[in-house]
Amino acid sequence: MKKFMNYFVTIISLVMISCGSMKTLSNGKQIDNRLIGIWTGFESDKQIESMSKKWEMTRNDDGTFVLDFKYTQDGKTFNSIETGNWWIENGKFYEFHEESGGTDVYEYTVIDKNHIKFKSVNISIDMNVDSYEFIDSRKIIEKDKKSKNKNKQGVDF
Repeated sequence: MKKFMNYFVTIISLVMISCGSMKTLSNGKQIDNRLIGIWTGFESDKQIESMSKKWEMTRNDDGTFVLDFKYTQDGKTFNSIETGNWWIENGKFYEFHEESGGTDVYEYTVIDKNHIKFKSVNISIDMNVDSYEFIDSRKIIEKDKKSKNKNKQGVDF
């Protein structure tokens, strides 16, 4: 009985922690507050052989996003911007792209407050690999850098 109670308390604690990070939007969809912000990432050869891709993803607290891509292939760089909506459903991350009308689905793991790992479940574009994985890193904004560089008296180093 004691073992069951410990297990039960652990499960309830995990549910409460995970629910604490969730927010329900007016449309009824949920977002994970830990994913809000500006994130950057990079991958090479995963979508198309010999192509590298960098991105900056802004996930807003209203469930919208702006995704700014830079693709480099054969020495040429191309930019594209995508917009859409994001939400969490059944523990998975959903990303609806207005431009293509497609929705990508990922398993996600919050590694720490500055890193999130994504693994594709279903994506709307062809990939060069069977399992597409990447890590988003939180973008440090200049004002955040300055506040980290202040000592206790509030003086910049």
